[in-house]
Amino acid sequence: MGLFRLFRYALVSVALVLLGTPEGFAQDRGVIEGWVFLEGTRDAVPGATVRADPPEFQPDGTRESLATTVESNVNEGDGRFTVNWLRSGIWNVTASAEGFVDVRLRVEVTQIGSNLCTQTQQIRCKAPIEFHMEAVKADAELEVDEFLGEIVLEGQVTTAELEQAKAGLLAADNAYNAADYRTAIAGYEQLMETWPQMAALQEDIGDAYRSLGQFEDALAAYDRFLAGESDSEVIERKIARTRLLAGDLDAAKDLASTGGAASPEDLYNLGEVAFGEGDVDVAADWYEKAVAADPEWEPPVFKLALVALNRGDIEGAKVLFQKVLELAPNSPEGAQAQATLAALP
Repeated sequence: MGLFRLFRYALVSVALVLLGTPEGFAQDRGVIEGWVFLEGTRDAVPGATVRADPPEFQPDGTRESLATTVESNVNEGDGRFTVNWLRSGIWNVTASAEGFVDVRLRVEVTQIGSNLCTQTQQIRCKAPIEFHMEAVKADAELEVDEFLGEIVLEGQVTTAELEQAKAGLLAADNAYNAADYRTAIAGYEQLMETWPQMAALQEDIGDAYRSLGQFEDALAAYDRFLAGESDSEVIERKIARTRLLAGDLDAAKDLASTGGAASPEDLYNLGEVAFGEGDVDVAADWYEKAVAADPEWEPPVFKLALVALNRGDIEGAKVLFQKVLELAPNSPEGAQAQATLAALP
């Protein structure tokens, strides 16, 4: 709740095709790349690492015996990571950082092409991937004081009752942090039954249900939260993201139209969906909105360059590819922009 109640996206198993083999690599080697962000922002998570645990089987069905775990530090400036030298197969990829909840995706590495997968956009996956991390729940004592402060001052709560409430919330939070979501939900519900003043725990219940993949229950909990809270921007955003996880692509449009609440990634993902469907004009519109939201972020600029090429606007594409090089010459997009510029007439 508030600054303390960040949420964890569901740990969804996703099979996707990622970037092909860098020049000079063996043909069965691949790379996984992307970003690790603090939930709700595009800020890097301090001290984050990304670990790729190897597949159990090779693509031909034989048991994997050569692949080993690969780990990469995340750039604390922009949140980027790259995990190289991966054999083909389905890898378990985990983003970790002290004080934050681990986030995991299942990623299929091949040399076929490129797909992106984010934890908010599971419908169509294209590279690179994104992890959005939340801080562990660790503020039970402060929150109970906030919830029950008024009736404490009025003498309606004994010291023993107050300590019991704090212990109950701490136990529920610990269960949530351990991904024991059903125990967490039961704990939050028990607290609200005893202390109706804790109704804002509906947000935590919604977060837990979403992590379980029970999206309708999550949405119902968020609606109950809204019924008692006037400050609803965060919850409305969670509702839209939950709908998106449930497969409702229109939810992303809701994110994009709620008073600037949509992140550059939301806008970019909408462009990816449209581009994947062959609707180049709509894709360009979303990429342009993503650029307007963050002019320093190179992926949508790179995609606008590809759109220009698709339309036959060679000179316009050159300008955009050059812009990518100016923004991030050492990024994957920068490398591709450089190669494309060298190949254009």
